[in-house]
Amino acid sequence: MAIQSNNNGNNNGAQAKNSAPQMKWWGWGDEDKRFNIDDKPTLWPFLCKKLGVEGELVETPPVSINDIEMPRQNLNEAFFTAIKDKLRPEQIHTDKKDRLVHAYGKSFRDLWRIRRGIVDFAPDCIIYPESEEEVVTLLTAATEHQVIIIPFGGGSNIAGCLEVRDVNGRMVVSLDMKRMNQVLELDEESCTARIQAGVLGPDMEAQLQERGHTLGHFPDSFEFSTLGGWVATRSAGMQSDKYGKIEDMVVSLRMVTPSGTIVTRSVPKASNGININQLCIGSEGILGVITEATMQVHPLPEYWGVFGYLFPDFELGIKAIHECIKKECRPVFVRLNDAGKTQLSFAFKSHSTPFKEWVASGMKAYLKKFKGFDMDKVCLMLTAFEGDYDLYQEQRRKVDAVYKKYQGFYLGRGPGRAFERGKYDFPYIRDLVMDYNIMADVSETSTVWSNLHNLYKKTMDHLDKAISDTGVVPFLGCHISHSYFTGTSLYFSFGCQQVPGKELQQYLYIKKAAEDSFINNGGTLSHHHAVGFEHLPWVEQDISPTGVKAVESLKKGLDPMGIMNPGKILPNGITLEEWGLSDADIRELENRQSKTPTQAS
Repeated sequence: MAIQSNNNGNNNGAQAKNSAPQMKWWGWGDEDKRFNIDDKPTLWPFLCKKLGVEGELVETPPVSINDIEMPRQNLNEAFFTAIKDKLRPEQIHTDKKDRLVHAYGKSFRDLWRIRRGIVDFAPDCIIYPESEEEVVTLLTAATEHQVIIIPFGGGSNIAGCLEVRDVNGRMVVSLDMKRMNQVLELDEESCTARIQAGVLGPDMEAQLQERGHTLGHFPDSFEFSTLGGWVATRSAGMQSDKYGKIEDMVVSLRMVTPSGTIVTRSVPKASNGININQLCIGSEGILGVITEATMQVHPLPEYWGVFGYLFPDFELGIKAIHECIKKECRPVFVRLNDAGKTQLSFAFKSHSTPFKEWVASGMKAYLKKFKGFDMDKVCLMLTAFEGDYDLYQEQRRKVDAVYKKYQGFYLGRGPGRAFERGKYDFPYIRDLVMDYNIMADVSETSTVWSNLHNLYKKTMDHLDKAISDTGVVPFLGCHISHSYFTGTSLYFSFGCQQVPGKELQQYLYIKKAAEDSFINNGGTLSHHHAVGFEHLPWVEQDISPTGVKAVESLKKGLDPMGIMNPGKILPNGITLEEWGLSDADIRELENRQSKTPTQAS
């Protein structure tokens, strides 16, 4: 089956860099970067206290790469013959380390296994295409020779979107897109940019900002994720309050499928039937490979600033956010921590001078004595503004007036500067605590404003009970970071000591509690982390059985041979045991002797 590419535009993929930077195989980020906890003198004591840690923790670093036994390689020679004249040999990798890097994403399940050398499946080959034409060639050969294709961007996914599944004896190719990394065109008059899908966030922003523009999309994974990955998983960035989620930014796109190349037009809006852009956005690689997208971009703002506020409690902070939205004076981003997440944020402070400590102590005393703040319940809000001078100042004044109405106390730029320095650090902290058998992870959802408090409370209760059931002390926190006219997101963080011998089952038991609460209490299974494999058991409840049929029809129509990233999005009747949590595991974890929990929130 031949696949036609209609790309007549300028394609600079051939000039892309020959090297493709990768994250470390056993954790997050560059191999030489670790989280510097020595600069956070109160963080480790805080964690130990909240998690009930007694005595010295035993360090359990990742195994050596030399001790990992990789699964047997299955190389389809007919496939290689079909592509050998279309690609250079150095674009095709079959070495151990590259296979290992591409075996998993960065979910807790992924990291727990790879740190222990548990690699039951891995791609047989990694191919680095440099143009859409090469992607067409690869999918044509893969369809003809029954080879599985798994699109790979930065490898940052935490929903199990990258894991090899449903192989059925077929060779597996990880299609690493990072050499397709160019901003091809910038239309300054229309504020659009045509961008190759494999570009990493920092590279893309550098190319755009060199010409005075920005996409305005900065997810927590920004440093190690790609435009194609954002589009394929319906990503949300920190500035979504102003710019929207990634699906709000896509003007048009190109996606190579086993049945042909989808091409949509670069127009602002259309009434041409079902929205084909939206069929591709969020498809997680199960329909095809996104090769480029034309995105809405924005001129760089003249002024930018992040400011901190402290609210007496979570509810008052929520009311302040909601009123700003209704009064149409929303900031560029708002991040409201609940009490538990606020305490964690305070524990992140770096070494400070005696004078600054004295000032902080005086401020706490003032808030307690004169404002009546309970420092165990206060909630930190970070708020960003941008624009020209007049807009910037006007937005600040309007928002400040609303915040003061709900007892928000202005903290100045200090919290914002601290946030800017460490906003991409959380995954490194997860690596650090995993070295000491501590679980740390997140689950996120969204709901309408009228259901927000119900969903928040019930999910916190579910998580508290689930962690306590396993016999350990929970840390819980939550923040709001993406708000809309009709509702908002809730981003839950949780941590605890791991149960020896049942670490993964314990994690899945806790993860199940979060997802059950989301679905049973008016939320969605994920606001921006995608479905992948991790959320499969809840898909049918979320989008309805008929909704699943619609996705199945798309899959069969565009990928009739089932070569594109199988085992993702479509539940296919998956049971909890197939997901990784048996009835026996549940009974054992529920019956463990619980400690008295000290809930951090």
